[in-house]
Amino acid sequence: MNSSNKLPKKPWLACLFAAALSTSASAANYISDDVYTFYHGGPSTEYRITGRIRSGTPITVLNRNEKTDFIQIKTPSGKVGWMPADKISSGTSLADRYPKLQEQLSQNEENLAIQAKEILALKQQNQTLAGQNAGNAGKVSALEEEIVSLNRTINGMDESNLMRWFTYGGLVAFGGLLLGLMIPYLPKRRKRHDTW
Repeated sequence: MNSSNKLPKKPWLACLFAAALSTSASAANYISDDVYTFYHGGPSTEYRITGRIRSGTPITVLNRNEKTDFIQIKTPSGKVGWMPADKISSGTSLADRYPKLQEQLSQNEENLAIQAKEILALKQQNQTLAGQNAGNAGKVSALEEEIVSLNRTINGMDESNLMRWFTYGGLVAFGGLLLGLMIPYLPKRRKRHDTW
């Protein structure tokens, strides 16, 4: 069997194919996490097995056969082979992502613990403020009652003073009246006639 691929006859197809290959080669690829598979010497299962590769291993995409949907890969050790396209995933493998995910999970757990402590402190502070507000409300109520009592006392003192002044005024008026009535009855002094 001939393992070489025929090049497209039309130039625009060749450009499109080259662009697709360059995009695939630049993106990160790896052997899918759910397989442990072999690679072949050509772009189909009819070619002999030339090696095996562990799932999650990062690889470089070199070529793609559109007829058989096989992809030519290069392993980290430099070996080249062909594998079915459905055995290859793009991006970063779970083996590479796991430590970062574990670290992120630990950080999230620490943040949650800190937030839980802050929430507890805020609840305690809220309860303290609620108790202080209740105490302040009682003090305000007592002060309002005291103000009402003082106002009553002041009003009572004003009425008492008014009655006192009325009483004093009445006594003065009554004394003046008596004095006015008594004056005509008081003995008059006789004028002395001094003779020289």
